[in-house]
Amino acid sequence: MTQKDLRILIPPSEGKTPGGEGKPLRRVKAPVKEMIERLTTFEGNWEKLLGVKGGAMAAAIEANRNLLRTATMPAIQRYTGVVYQGIDYSSLENASQVFFDRHVRIVSAIFGLVEPQRPIPDYKLKIEKLEAADYWHPLIARELSDCMVIDLLPQAHKKAVSYENGIEVEFFVEKSGKKKSAGHFGKLIKGRFVRWLCENKVGSKERFREFEEDGYGWNGEFFLKKD
Repeated sequence: MTQKDLRILIPPSEGKTPGGEGKPLRRVKAPVKEMIERLTTFEGNWEKLLGVKGGAMAAAIEANRNLLRTATMPAIQRYTGVVYQGIDYSSLENASQVFFDRHVRIVSAIFGLVEPQRPIPDYKLKIEKLEAADYWHPLIARELSDCMVIDLLPQAHKKAVSYENGIEVEFFVEKSGKKKSAGHFGKLIKGRFVRWLCENKVGSKERFREFEEDGYGWNGEFFLKKD
């Protein structure tokens, strides 16, 4: 494996920075156009589709209906969730940012496999809605066909990807002898792990044992924290 073949997969986040200073997309490639059309022509229950109510729903509908006409910003600036807080991209040294930009990809319901510096508008759609995961699955599979994948995706996003060479990285907590997923509390450590991968130019699991943070350690299969 060479570094150019490496893809580190992370999810987007519900939280997004609004606005932007980049030019609107105007035109997009066919796969993205298909998902935008599904969203902009949706005539069902918006509250059920988006999972928000009131003013938040109205703002989300407005953003979704103007995806090609509103300002953009790089994806790594657009997403603001806990994983991205853990990554803290802006504080990475230049060489680590270059590694991140080259190898990290964000799995988006609207835009598919997204490069960190790719300009995108504000939007709201979960991967499990509008059959987005099923739609993107064969397209993303082709993009990953020659790659070594480090997969940090949650279950919903895993349905949108497949690859022949790779490893799923999971974080668990053991309490009173019982192991359970780190869940929401594992998001920050996932971000810290991605940051560590980029700072240390790690492209395979052989070095995962070197990552030790917040009590998590690699046991050969997954990261485990014992309470």
